[in-house]
Amino acid sequence: MGSGKTTAIRAISDIEVVDTDVKPTDEDTLALKDTTTVAMDMGVMELGSGDRLRLYGAPGQDRFDFMWEILLEQAKGAVLFVDHTRAERFDDLSTYLDAIRAQKPHGDAPLIVAVTHAEADERRNLDEYRRFFSQRSSCTCSICQPPVMWCDAREQRDVALLMVVMAALLESFHAYPESVLHERMSSLQVRA
Repeated sequence: MGSGKTTAIRAISDIEVVDTDVKPTDEDTLALKDTTTVAMDMGVMELGSGDRLRLYGAPGQDRFDFMWEILLEQAKGAVLFVDHTRAERFDDLSTYLDAIRAQKPHGDAPLIVAVTHAEADERRNLDEYRRFFSQRSSCTCSICQPPVMWCDAREQRDVALLMVVMAALLESFHAYPESVLHERMSSLQVRA
């Protein structure tokens, strides 16, 4: 919650974003933001030649986790936004990764981690996120070690870069199933 999903979709969508933002009913959320997503946000990014990326933003609060399942069921890829300012950011990352892996257990959809709210951190470094993933798995395929990128969700350029990487991953996954690469990389790790 508050990581910038709605803002990112608004920054990049070529249509007016459909959202379900409402005033929060709980005090913790209300202290952080004026509105919160309760179902989903929806936008579209036109890629040309009739191709498009449909953009869906899920609510970040655990009580709306049923929407995560609904949206992930048909998702071809996922961008997981993580608020860099939160002390619990790695707990958040684990929670959402586990939810994605539960819905996509075979790694059949590309994942990108977008780290937000880091503009004021002069020491910002993605190495801590890379270490997080390397501690979860020694496999180096993009299922186990997804791309991790800085993103200012307000900046169209940053969000567009995420979508360029996602489009490339989608193309790659279509041509060369990542699950095959994962199996290959895992077997190399075991032999080493």
